[in-house]
Amino acid sequence: MPLYVYEAVDTSGRKVRESMAYPDEAALKASLREKGMMPLSIRVSESRSFSLFDRVTAKDLLDFTRELGNLLDAGLPIDRSLYVLSEHAEKKAMRAIIRDVYVDIQKGNTLSFAMGKHRIFPRVYINMIKAGESGGILDTVIKRLVAFLETMITFREEVISALIYPLLLTTVGGLAVAVLMIYVIPRFAKIFADMGQSLPLPTLILINGSNVFASYWWAGALVLIVSGMALRGYAKTAEGRNTLDTIKLRIPVLKKLIMKMIIARFSRTFGTLLQSGVPIIEAIRVSREVIDNDVVSGRLAVLEEGVSKGKGMSAPLRESGVFPPIVAQMVSVGEEAGRLEETFLLIAERFETETKSYIKRFVSLFEPALILLMGTVVGFIVISMLIGIFSISDIPL
Repeated sequence: MPLYVYEAVDTSGRKVRESMAYPDEAALKASLREKGMMPLSIRVSESRSFSLFDRVTAKDLLDFTRELGNLLDAGLPIDRSLYVLSEHAEKKAMRAIIRDVYVDIQKGNTLSFAMGKHRIFPRVYINMIKAGESGGILDTVIKRLVAFLETMITFREEVISALIYPLLLTTVGGLAVAVLMIYVIPRFAKIFADMGQSLPLPTLILINGSNVFASYWWAGALVLIVSGMALRGYAKTAEGRNTLDTIKLRIPVLKKLIMKMIIARFSRTFGTLLQSGVPIIEAIRVSREVIDNDVVSGRLAVLEEGVSKGKGMSAPLRESGVFPPIVAQMVSVGEEAGRLEETFLLIAERFETETKSYIKRFVSLFEPALILLMGTVVGFIVISMLIGIFSISDIPL
């Protein structure tokens, strides 16, 4: 049955806007009249089958939040602002979500409750909206959400940009070697076989390796795909997440990078939540969830326990062993000055900068090492083929 979105006036004169599935428009009108409601407008809702390119991204969420804040600043009430955005959002999927939120608001639900039904709104987002509703500062909280999302998206884009070139270099180099092994070397091997002469050891090693690779590359690809799917399924279990997170923290270079990113993300989220009026225990709980590492999240459980027992933040931070001593000292000073949220935002800025710098240093070392590796592989292939050609042509090296 098609989904209809309608506006109607109920018996008390209040305008109602809802969406319902009915066989046809006539059946919907009859149902509304039976309820004593007068329909004003009826239209078919847009389809919920969205393409991959229509999926909602973090950038779409930022655009929605920024536009919602602008409409509220212009003096529009929240329901009218949502209605405007539901009609003019760029993506069909986003329009449908905003429309659902608008319908929930019309039913008397809160904005945080309505947004909580949709996965595109993260928990930190919902908690900040809830705090803004409770404190009557929703417009201010939305501005902080815009700043928070802008910072997180910019940080992520800078990290991705730093990793694009090494990944591109690895992909192109790997494809080049694969083409040589599958198509080029077998042609030379056939020529050498027709000559019927013995070949040098490096050429034999290369030809045999090419034969194995050309015959069984699909098996290797299949093993990688199956292994990846199995690992992904295992990572979705509690035991799997814990095991993989533990392994990540045992790799020296990766551990340092992960810890910097965790501290930056936790501090940014926690400081923003406190700034928006979220209670400190709830802010800690939400911030622990966004760091995406169960092992570290478990170690940060002492923060909730410590704060609930009146120990403050700095002492439990030292006990967790997650944050370096200088951070605990900064938090201690922030507590004494009554500026805890500002302190955590400063910590976030510091570790975000350190993370970007660390990635750039790693990439600057990784790129020449990768080029050297690819050059060695291609050089071995070329030299092995030349040795074989010279040996059958009786050309002295």
